[in-house]
Amino acid sequence: MPTNAGFEYQRLEKEYPSARTFLEKIAILQKMLEVGPKHKGAEKLRNDIKKKIAKYKGLLDREKRLSKGGNRGGLSIKKEGAARIVLIGATNTGKSTLLSRITNAKPEIAEYEHTTRKPEIATMDYHGVMLQVIEMPAITKDYLEKEKGPAYLGVVRDSDLIVIVSRSRDDIKLIKEELEEAGIPFNGIIVNSMDNNVKERIWNKLGLIYVYTKSPGKNKDYPPIALNKKANVRDLALNVHKDFVRRFDYARVWGKSARFSGQRVGLNHILQEEDVIELHLK
Repeated sequence: MPTNAGFEYQRLEKEYPSARTFLEKIAILQKMLEVGPKHKGAEKLRNDIKKKIAKYKGLLDREKRLSKGGNRGGLSIKKEGAARIVLIGATNTGKSTLLSRITNAKPEIAEYEHTTRKPEIATMDYHGVMLQVIEMPAITKDYLEKEKGPAYLGVVRDSDLIVIVSRSRDDIKLIKEELEEAGIPFNGIIVNSMDNNVKERIWNKLGLIYVYTKSPGKNKDYPPIALNKKANVRDLALNVHKDFVRRFDYARVWGKSARFSGQRVGLNHILQEEDVIELHLK
């Protein structure tokens, strides 16, 4: 904590690590420069802040150039499925091994470093719900300074869940530091490539449930529909068709959320995983 730092500076200093983007980091640093101590003893502190501002401005300019025309320097990955998950890690942590275990992908797997040279895109099937899984090239120290670092970290930033594949605490420390430097908060999961329950951990961390629809007198439809936890019948109706809420009469539900099979419910009924819902329209 710098000498004679006021309350506002202290607040900004605590806020800075959670800034998500380069613009947010620059804005906080500029405000810290404005409200921070200005005496001679604070010169080193002020110079350090100025260096960080210059660094993030340079990275922001590079990111803008890479993103020109909506294409991150030749890297354009369309989001598909119910969610996007990225697998990240240091070199030789088993990302490709894990990708091959939980998806339909057959990536190159080798003991030498940097086997994955570009993002590997695959699909994970979770009880019929399709999730996009992207294995990113290995993250190394000062990743933002690398030629494709900002582009690859942009994909990580756009994901719904970050999965760190690790073999040691040093790996985890490195990855978290690089994410923090890029302004990407980590609220994902940490796994080993040989863990047996990775699919379940991914699904639970995403905060999703899957439910089925059905037509009167018929079996449930397949595949299921992914919804956020605590979703209700209204959310499901909107997912099926935007006019279904306006035309809604009632629904019948079979499953964990129903007090009895085929319970008649309204739009505000909260659904649970594996429920089967029959929508009736006016």
